[in-house]
Amino acid sequence: MNDQSLADRLVGYSDAVVAVAFVGMSGLSLALADPDVRCSMANGAILPVSVANVAFACFMSLVLLTLRRWELDLRSGALSSKASRYSVRLHTARISVVWLSAMGSIAVLAAASNDPSCGTG
Repeated sequence: MNDQSLADRLVGYSDAVVAVAFVGMSGLSLALADPDVRCSMANGAILPVSVANVAFACFMSLVLLTLRRWELDLRSGALSSKASRYSVRLHTARISVVWLSAMGSIAVLAAASNDPSCGTG
């Protein structure tokens, strides 16, 4: 395996990390559609779950940054100017998807705390 193919593989791993983060955080948001889950979250679990969600997003961001650093090290200037710009944009989009997913699921958790059918909120 040469450096270029390994760098391409790292890009694939980065995409997989984003997919795992998005699916996990979306799954949490979808789980809140169940009234029992929503009420148990509204009655005291919002802060710990939100903190864990932010910690997970931080961890995924660190993994993405590490993979990006390794990718650039392997490519060592082999990208054209145009390809480099698109690569930076894709990396920014990956990080954005992780954090927008995290903030979206926290917003859904916060909205669940205002559910009047759960008794306390």
